[in-house]
Amino acid sequence: MQDVTIAAVQMRSVVGDFESNLESIDRLMGEAVAKGAEIVCFPELSVSGYNVYERTGEPAHGTRVPTGVQIPSPTTDALESIAERHGVWVLVGLLEVDSSGITYNTQLVVSPDGIQGKYRKTHVPTTEIGTWRHGDELPVFEHPKVRFGVEICYDTHFPEVTTALSNKGAELIFMPHASGGNEPATDKQTRWERYVPARAYDNTVYTAICNQVGDNEAGQIFEGVTFICDPTGKLIAESNDGSAELITTANLSASALVDARKVPETFFRHFRRPEKYSEWGVD
Repeated sequence: MQDVTIAAVQMRSVVGDFESNLESIDRLMGEAVAKGAEIVCFPELSVSGYNVYERTGEPAHGTRVPTGVQIPSPTTDALESIAERHGVWVLVGLLEVDSSGITYNTQLVVSPDGIQGKYRKTHVPTTEIGTWRHGDELPVFEHPKVRFGVEICYDTHFPEVTTALSNKGAELIFMPHASGGNEPATDKQTRWERYVPARAYDNTVYTAICNQVGDNEAGQIFEGVTFICDPTGKLIAESNDGSAELITTANLSASALVDARKVPETFFRHFRRPEKYSEWGVD
């Protein structure tokens, strides 16, 4: 790992309104780059908007369009152009329809050189079953300065995911969310702080979480919560307004990661015993 500046963005995404959402991504990317960001993470389904009740949405301009897109497609072409123009890596969420017609909740990773890969949400909760299928892969992406993995929203409740990504070499975990519900931003942050810093601390990795914000024009309002943790679980940057689009940036220090892993007793993965976990009934 090398020192790298990242941005985690809380963004309003209108269900089905790709044009408006892409414009917002382009605008916020520019603001993030102006703050020095070299990797920019947008929330879960930031391109498509979050809607688990049907596969299509009613966008602001009144024309009914599907929220699912193929990779590649004109939508992903537009994202490649945005990344190339700003000269940095970007993670964006969209509903992906594969060649067989199956829909996945996907975080697409795009660099100035094009699409670098994708992550499909691996844990689909009850409310989302029937809208999209879970993925089965945990890729680690090789940015020139840092190796990172992705966990989408509900995935973060499963400690095994972070450990698996860390064991595969991830030094940073992005955690894009579309977490709504009748929950004030302060309560949401308090809840997230119960376990997201623990994912960082237990695995000695950086974590960065972000959420959608505002009215998605499909019956849901999101409270934006965004923060970044260092490898000891300490919050090093956070948003300060749960109702507005905001960009949270942090410089991730390579030496801080090295220091956190120097002492075996506090680099907990050094003492893992996976051969025993399966014997004890932990798969």
